[in-house]
Amino acid sequence: MFTTYFYILVLIFQSLFADSNFGYNNQVKLVNDFVNHYEYASAYRLTRSMERKSIFTNNDIARMQRSLAIKVNPKLFKADYSPRSISDYVLKSLVLYQNHSYSEAISFSRNSLQQLSASDSLIKIYELVATKSPEIIFERNKVNPNQSIKKIRFNEAMNLLDLMKRKEKTLF
Repeated sequence: MFTTYFYILVLIFQSLFADSNFGYNNQVKLVNDFVNHYEYASAYRLTRSMERKSIFTNNDIARMQRSLAIKVNPKLFKADYSPRSISDYVLKSLVLYQNHSYSEAISFSRNSLQQLSASDSLIKIYELVATKSPEIIFERNKVNPNQSIKKIRFNEAMNLLDLMKRKEKTLF
């Protein structure tokens, strides 16, 4: 009972201080026009003002704002949201990679793969981020002296064994 009255009170408060539906629809059309004319900064500012004016969160406007933030400046991208779709997971992984936080991008894409293991696009994003990450490449190319000595000894032993097999074949 209390929650119903509280919800009605919030709706009344929203209707008093928010723009009309006509004004809101005009702003959405203006955002679409800005995007069509490649004016991403103006569209981003307008979506932020639309978000500030409303009490409720419109998921489509929030998704548009994240995409516009990447177009305007990747540093504006807020990585603290929880992705709901596969495209959100991909977007967040690539933005983390683009902002040079490679280990965070790899761990996020690995965790998203564990949550949604049936997605081919998440597998591909993980492969791309893991193979193109400079930290991982540096660790892969880093030579450990103990391992290199063991590899040399192992290779010498294998070559000696091959040589012995060849000599046995020639004797018989």
